[in-house]
Amino acid sequence: MWIAYICCPRPAARTGVARHTRLSLRRVRLVGFVFYLASGLLIPAHSGMAQSPLAWEQQWDKTVSAAKKEGKLVVFGPAGDLIRNALVEAFKKSFPSIAFEYVGGRAAEQAMRIKAERDGGVFSIDVFIGGSVTMMELGSSGALEPIETALLLPEVKETKYWRDGRFEFTNPSTRYNLVFSSQPNPPVIYDPNQVKINEIDELYELLDPKWKGKIVLNDPLPAGPAASLFRWLWRILGTDKATDYFRKIRAQAGAVDRDQRRQIEWIVYGKYAWLLAPNNSILYQLAQRGLKFGILPEFKDYGTHIGTGSGCIALMNRAPHRNAALLYINWFLNKKAQGVWSRVLNLQTRRVDVPLEHIPSYLIVKPGGHYWVSYYEKDGIRSGREEAVIKELFGR
Repeated sequence: MWIAYICCPRPAARTGVARHTRLSLRRVRLVGFVFYLASGLLIPAHSGMAQSPLAWEQQWDKTVSAAKKEGKLVVFGPAGDLIRNALVEAFKKSFPSIAFEYVGGRAAEQAMRIKAERDGGVFSIDVFIGGSVTMMELGSSGALEPIETALLLPEVKETKYWRDGRFEFTNPSTRYNLVFSSQPNPPVIYDPNQVKINEIDELYELLDPKWKGKIVLNDPLPAGPAASLFRWLWRILGTDKATDYFRKIRAQAGAVDRDQRRQIEWIVYGKYAWLLAPNNSILYQLAQRGLKFGILPEFKDYGTHIGTGSGCIALMNRAPHRNAALLYINWFLNKKAQGVWSRVLNLQTRRVDVPLEHIPSYLIVKPGGHYWVSYYEKDGIRSGREEAVIKELFGR
C-alpha cells in the first residue's frame, strides 16, 4: 500500500500575504485529499483482497455454459417472416452453437398442440411468446413456471428499466408470464375509397344500415385481438347492451374470418369497407410491404382497449432445454433485443430505455388516455353469459 505524505508549511504571520497563503494551503490540502483517494485505486490486489465475481455473473456464466451443452432451444411464437428473422437470426449470431427451432403460428392453435403433446407425455417446448389469454390458459393448466426466477441479468431483472418501475403480469399473484409489450389497439381499419373516418369514429356508427354486408369481423371466438375487443365492449356496455350490440354487429357482417392477414388484404383491395379488430403486428408487416389502408385509432365516445398482442413471454414447465430457455429469456428481454422486437413489429415495449420514435402515435400509451386494460386475468376470461352469446353468434 502506498501512502502519500503531504508537507504543509507553517501558518504565515498576519502580513499582506496572509490571504494568499491561506488559499495556497487550501489548494495543497485539496491536492492531498485527491491523491489520497486516488491511492486507494493503486492498492495491489493481494490474494486475500481480490473481489470474487458477482453472484449473478457466476450464475449467468454457468447458465450459458450449460445451455451450450444442451445445444438446442425450441420457441413457440407469433407467425411472420419479419418476426422469425429478427428473433432467430439475431440469437444465432450471439449463440451460434445452439440450434434454434422457432415455430411461428397463431397462439390459440399452438396452445392446443402443447396441450395435446403434454397429455401424451411429450415436453418439447422451452419458451412461449404469445398473447395474454393463451398464457392464462397455459398457466391454469400447469404448463408454465413462474418467470421471475428466470430473470438473471441486472438489466433485465431490475424494475427501473420497465414502465412504471415494475414488472407487469397477467396475474400478479401467480406471475407465470411477463408482459413485455402492451399498446392501444386501433379498433377499425378501413378502405379510404369507401369510408370517411368521421363516418365510423363513434361506436354505434358501425351499426349504420349502409354498412350491411360491406364489413368483415375478425372472429372473436378464439384468443386474439377480436376476443380482446369484444371483452372490452362487454365491460363498457354492460351485459344487456353488449348482447344487443353483438347481435347487430354480427348481422352487419359480410364475413367473419380467422385469417388475420387475408381480412386486412380484403380491405386493401376494396372487397370490404372496414374491418373490426385488426391484428396490430400483421398490420405493420403488410404496411411495410406497401399495402395501404386507413386506421381508426380509437372511438371518440369510448376510446379503445390496451392489449399485449403477442407481448407475453413464459418459461414452460419441464422445459427440455431449461438452461437454453433461461438464456433466451434474458437475451430477449434485454435492451437490444427488445429494440429489435419493437422495430420489427412497430410496437411499444415496456422497457423504458428503448426508443419510440419509429412507432406511430396511435400505438403509444398516452397519460390520461381513455383505455381499458384487457390483459389482466380477472378481465381476460369471458363470463358464462358472455361465452354463451359469443358461441351462439360466432360458433361453427
